[in-house]
Amino acid sequence: MGKAALPETWTTLNVSRVFGVRGSYPQNLRIKRQTHTRVLYAEWLPDPSDDPRPHQGRSRGGLGKRLTIQRSTGTEDPYEAAKRSVSLFQHWQDESKAKLNLQKEESKNSLGDYWERYYASESETRETQRNFKRWKREETLKWAAEDYGIRHQPWASRSVDLITSQDFRDYFSLLERRARGSGGSNGSGMKGQQKTLINKLLVLAEDDFPGHAFPRFPAISKQTKQVQHLTQKQWDQLLAAVVDLSIDTARQLLDPDEYLGLEWSKGNRLNQRNWVDLYDALLLEWFFYLRAEDMYRLKSEWFKDQGNKTVVCNLETTKKDRPIHQTTHYRNDGYRFWERLKRRKPSGYLVLPQIERPAGNPADSPVLKTLNYLLKHVMERTFGDEFPASGRKWTTIRHTAFRLTLEEDPGLAIPPKINSFADNGHTSPDQLRNTYLRYIDAERTARESRQTIGEGKWTMVKRADQDN
Repeated sequence: MGKAALPETWTTLNVSRVFGVRGSYPQNLRIKRQTHTRVLYAEWLPDPSDDPRPHQGRSRGGLGKRLTIQRSTGTEDPYEAAKRSVSLFQHWQDESKAKLNLQKEESKNSLGDYWERYYASESETRETQRNFKRWKREETLKWAAEDYGIRHQPWASRSVDLITSQDFRDYFSLLERRARGSGGSNGSGMKGQQKTLINKLLVLAEDDFPGHAFPRFPAISKQTKQVQHLTQKQWDQLLAAVVDLSIDTARQLLDPDEYLGLEWSKGNRLNQRNWVDLYDALLLEWFFYLRAEDMYRLKSEWFKDQGNKTVVCNLETTKKDRPIHQTTHYRNDGYRFWERLKRRKPSGYLVLPQIERPAGNPADSPVLKTLNYLLKHVMERTFGDEFPASGRKWTTIRHTAFRLTLEEDPGLAIPPKINSFADNGHTSPDQLRNTYLRYIDAERTARESRQTIGEGKWTMVKRADQDN
C-alpha cells in the first residue's frame, strides 16, 4: 500500500477510499481519531443481519438509531491503523457468526414465539367483542412498549427454559425505577400487568417443556398512594363554573326540543350544549359512582324508577365485559337530578348524545376525550394552579364521588355497609380502604388530637423576644 498524502487535519478516514487495503470488509469501515487518546480507532456499522447485538445495535431498546462498533487499533500510524482495522473487523465477524448461530439456537421457543401464538389466538377469540380494540392496544403496549416492554428485555429472545429468576428480578427493578421516576409509586400495578402477560406465555410453553419448573417472580408489594380528588368546596366551585359556562341552562328544566335548541358546534367543543352535557355527566358520576368507560355507553333506558324516590342504573356491560351490574345513588337528591335529566333526555345516550358512536360501538367515539377536554378547560379556569394538572381528568371525579361520600357518612366504612357500597360502585372493600379510608382516618385522627391536646409550654427553648 503506497502512502498517499493525507489531509493535515482529519477526524475520520475511509479505509477503502483512502488506503485501498485489500480484504473483505464493509465499505463504511474507517479509522477515527479520539479526543482522549492519540491511539487511532477502527469504526464500522455492520449489516443488521450480521449484527448479534440486541436489536441489531439499535439504541433506546430497539427504537433509536443503530450504533457503530469501535475497536482500538493500538497504533498512532494511520496506515498501520487501516491495516489493523480490517483484521479487527474480520475477527469481530468470526465471533459474530458464532454468536448468531448460538442466538438462533437459543431463540427457539422464546417468549416472542409464544407471544405471536398467544396474540393470534386471543385476537381471533376477541375480534367480535366490544372492547377488542382496547384489548389489542393494551396487550401490545405490555409487549412492545419502549424500554419496559417485554420484547425489549434480553431474556425475551432466549428459549424460555433459559430464563432465570434473576432475569425477572432485574425486570421488576426496571419497572420500579420507571414508576418512581414518574410519580413515586413502586410500580406494583405495572408489575402485576406484565407478570400476568408473561405467565400467560409461559402457560403456552408448558406443553413444549413438560415437567420444567419455570422461575418464580419476585413478590409484588402493593403500594397505594393518595389519589387526587376535589374537596367539597372545590366540587361546588366546579359545578358552579360549569353552570356559568352553560349560560345558566344546566340546572334548568329543559324539554328535548329546548335541549336540542341550545347552541352547539361540531368544530368548537366549548359550546353551550356541551357544557350542559358536562354538567349532566358530572352529576351522573357523583350520584352513581360510574367508571370512565361507562360515560360513553350510558343510556336513559338503563335507569329505572324503583319507587320511594330511588333510581337504579342497570349497566348492560361493564369493565372487561363483565355481566350486567346494578348501581344506585346514596344521596337523596339523586332522584331529583334524575327527574331533570330524563325530562331533557328521555331516551338514547345520556352523555354528549350529539357525538356519533361509530357502528354502534361507543368505545370508538371521542366522547370520553371530549369530556376530559371540557373538564380540563373548566378546572384550569376555576382553580388555576391550585389543583394539579395531572388530576384534571375524569378519574378524579370518580375519586371525588367516593371520597366525599365516605367523608360524609363514616358508617359506610363498617361491614357490612362497606361491602354493599363497594359492590354498588363496582369496586372492592379493600380498594375503598386503601384508596380513601386510610387517608380519611389519618386526617380525622390528627384533627381530633389537635382539638384534644392543648398548647404546650416552652420549657427548654427560649423565645426570640424573651428577655435574657
